[in-house]
Amino acid sequence: MGIVCVGQSAFDITVPVHEPIADNRKYRMQTETRCGGGPALNAACLCALWGAPVQLVSRIGRDEYGEKLREILKSYGVRTDHLIPDEQVATPYSYIFVNTETGNRTIFNRPAVFSEIEYEEEGLEPDVILSDGHEDRISIELIQKYPDAVSVIDAGTCRDTTMNVAKYADYLVCSEDFARQYTSHPIDLNDWESCKRIFQKVKKINKKTVVITLGDQGLLYEQDGELQRLAAYPVKAVDTTGAGDIFHGAFAYGLYRSLPLLDNLKQSSAASAISVQTIGGQISIPKLNEVQQKVNG
Repeated sequence: MGIVCVGQSAFDITVPVHEPIADNRKYRMQTETRCGGGPALNAACLCALWGAPVQLVSRIGRDEYGEKLREILKSYGVRTDHLIPDEQVATPYSYIFVNTETGNRTIFNRPAVFSEIEYEEEGLEPDVILSDGHEDRISIELIQKYPDAVSVIDAGTCRDTTMNVAKYADYLVCSEDFARQYTSHPIDLNDWESCKRIFQKVKKINKKTVVITLGDQGLLYEQDGELQRLAAYPVKAVDTTGAGDIFHGAFAYGLYRSLPLLDNLKQSSAASAISVQTIGGQISIPKLNEVQQKVNG
């Protein structure tokens, strides 16, 4: 049926600032941007915008923010008939303060308090499963139930739930932070032998395909058994919120379209690069033709 995105949805309120946030200061908010957020939701919106059939498996409350997220998902064409039936959950939300000079952000997140829910999936039959690790039990159950589906883990931080899913995933696409937290070693591109050791240690988690994203330094991947680096597309970032979500959504879409690994990485990198030039997570998702134009130069 296409792509299933499993994990977190949130509502984001993004405020631009023009300098680093300091203690004991007052900042006047002239503008704010409100939009969808969360790794699974952002990825699902991208896949749907690019024309893939996509289902979101996530917890969205029946509160004000939850209703706004449902409207956003409907506008993108994301199916929501398999949302996790947690009627008591309050929709997560975040206040995000973005330094427009650097694109860096400070996030204040109000997470949801989850109830133990019996989730009985019927009729998904996915070709691709993308999990952000927030719903580890459900993610693993789906991966095991649909062994012919290609599975991807968006590993942003090295927490227990992410590790649980990573062991089952065909593709472990992780951040530099994840790799550093897991191996206790920072990635130094000037020390290629160290990069190789870190990459191989991460690869042992799933023993399949690994990609390590490095933000504006590009990414690391393996081709024919040799570690390779793909440089990032040079852009002026104003807000990096959601860039990783968009990368993973584009990567899942590329798997759905059976793109070769390097072509998929280039397309995913271009999507992420375009997104950081706009304030906001979900609303910074680029159109597929914009991304293809960037890839093709």
